Amino acid sequence: MKRRDLLVAGTALGGSGALSALDRAALAQDAAGDGARALPAPDHHYEISLRGPSLAVDCFPKPDATGRRHALDTGPAAPLAVVGDEERPLSWVALSWTESNRYTRALTLKAVDHPLEADVSFMLDEATGFLVRRTVLRHSGGPEAIDLRATLGLFVAVHERVEQIFYLTGEWQEEAAIVRATPANGAVTLESRTGKTGFEFQPYMALRTHGSTYLCQILWSGNWTLKVEPRGEGAIVRGGFNNWRFRHHLHAGENLELPTVLFGRFEDNLDGATRRLHDYRRAHRPDPERPMPVQFNSWYPFAGEPSAETLVPLIPTVKQLGCEAFVVDAGWYRTETGESDADWDQRTGDWRVSRQRFPNGLRDLSVRCRAAGLRFGLWFEPEVISPSSAIRQAHPEWLHHIDGKAPAADERAVLNLGVPAAWHHVFNRITALLRIVGVDWMKWDFNSDLGSGGWAPDLPEILTGQDPLVAHYRGLYRLQDAIRAAFPDLILEMCAGGAGRMDGGILSHAHVNWMSDQSGALRKLAIHFGIQLAHPAVVCNDWLIDWPGRSETPGQPASFVDPRGDLPFRLRVAMLGTFGISAPVHRWPDEDLAVAAAHVALYRTRLRAIIHHGDRYALTRSPPPDGNGDWAAVWYAAKDGLSGVLFAFRLAAADTTRLFSLRGLHRQQRYLVRFQGAQQMEATGEALEEGLAVTLPERFRSALCLVEAVGA
Repeated sequence: MKRRDLLVAGTALGGSGALSALDRAALAQDAAGDGARALPAPDHHYEISLRGPSLAVDCFPKPDATGRRHALDTGPAAPLAVVGDEERPLSWVALSWTESNRYTRALTLKAVDHPLEADVSFMLDEATGFLVRRTVLRHSGGPEAIDLRATLGLFVAVHERVEQIFYLTGEWQEEAAIVRATPANGAVTLESRTGKTGFEFQPYMALRTHGSTYLCQILWSGNWTLKVEPRGEGAIVRGGFNNWRFRHHLHAGENLELPTVLFGRFEDNLDGATRRLHDYRRAHRPDPERPMPVQFNSWYPFAGEPSAETLVPLIPTVKQLGCEAFVVDAGWYRTETGESDADWDQRTGDWRVSRQRFPNGLRDLSVRCRAAGLRFGLWFEPEVISPSSAIRQAHPEWLHHIDGKAPAADERAVLNLGVPAAWHHVFNRITALLRIVGVDWMKWDFNSDLGSGGWAPDLPEILTGQDPLVAHYRGLYRLQDAIRAAFPDLILEMCAGGAGRMDGGILSHAHVNWMSDQSGALRKLAIHFGIQLAHPAVVCNDWLIDWPGRSETPGQPASFVDPRGDLPFRLRVAMLGTFGISAPVHRWPDEDLAVAAAHVALYRTRLRAIIHHGDRYALTRSPPPDGNGDWAAVWYAAKDGLSGVLFAFRLAAADTTRLFSLRGLHRQQRYLVRFQGAQQMEATGEALEEGLAVTLPERFRSALCLVEAVGA
């Protein structure tokens, strides 16, 4: 093996994902040393190497019977950083290699001819087996700024033949369709250039080999890229910031944090590896044990035009349904200059309560909700400024100038959260309202694209030297954290026309994300299957919307509503994550209210904890969005193995009965098996793993089956 600047043997991983004991003496830390010294590992291990301009990780599976490992020609690894107009890759030498504990390795690098250092940490998450990489570039001193033109947050060589590549693609209302590619299709490049996570792809990828699954996820909300290149007996995976139009100046003492990246190899199928990802993401979200309330949201019954006149009479019905929060969506506000009949999206930015719509203010509605035992929620779009906003007129320098152009006077603009004065304005205006009104649930929307962002003219160079998207999203994350710190009991929901900005970065600072603007239950069912590859169920907020599906629902003409699926079917689709209702419930007959209330009660008392904190098993492939599939089924098993819930949906299948294997239970334990509204029986965990028969005589009907240990 060639001489390298630094070559260190990495962490040894067991097949269960837990870290085995490390032989510290096996670490090769000689900057002039020859070759790699691999740690003994039962299943696989990582080798971390510095190769001039590149920092690479090689993931090796367990050696074969002869002790040999497949060699992989990785070619030149991509550079960690590129600088200047000439886009020159920097070369690095190692300064130090430390171990704060047996799960963490920290590496400090120094650029050969620039005052730039890189602190790179590799942390093996003991509970899940994910390798978590964090990289910080730091200007170590000197009068000249460093002009960064490109960075790389991850470079991993997989030394195992890849058979399938999974990724997620979509568009507005059609998020997260699962794509299965093969190495024969060539390299796969996923990216966003919309200034946000984007609808087209998720920053997520999975690789399947003969007996293992590799998962990679980038935790970042701005422009990103993720690429896999199949190469004979393996593949190269790289990603991080999207270097399209990227430019960031570092001055002495400043640093640039690259996106955190998760990477892991699991000796399991995709479903099993996904459960590990869910475990990691749940553990690294705010308030992970807090139950997410069942909400009523005003959007679909009163799209953009809520008022006290329409909402106050709804409070008793919302309470009757068993909802726990009453959320007022877009349209409750006016601009600084007064009332307006403009559409909801043309009044954003100043966040003054409309007295025309709420004569007694929003505090009155909040108090009424609390008196009924309901939490109160409110929609904002903090980053997007309408043409009529007074803030826009007073502070044009706070706006993004995308592609160097000032926003058109008649179009909405995006507030740059990288500008400190703009950040403080948003924080002060929003928190004042949250406090005065009494808000328990904040829905944070973002219905714009940012491209590569851009600074307004005449701002100080200390700001404009930063990449505008990096500055914006670091500001956004700080703002989320500051608002939650000011209101510790607040639930923070993110949205961007659905999943347009749904990623592990933003959901490290918020509780849930509105999953899709799609109102059809059958299409939403397909989205659940896709989006829950990349995200745990608890962060995927969904509502029952199109029932009864009559034409009086604003924005939902009868011709647009899919008639397939009864009310229980539609409720159960919405219950697959965090759950709510946004429908004209004041027009529902009593029998529909009773069906919905029964489902809400069951969800709150028995199902929510299992769905939010348990292990998810996809028992079928993702159904097609048009609904003309076979069966779709998901099983959630509690971590203690004492309970679980099965959701089974018969679509266009000809067969009326299907057998589903329910795993994650104790084989000798006896369980009470209860189909909602139907029979109940007892069975052992072993029998349920062999298969539970579900019979649905009609197409587009569903079954909800609760399984609980007898005597538990």
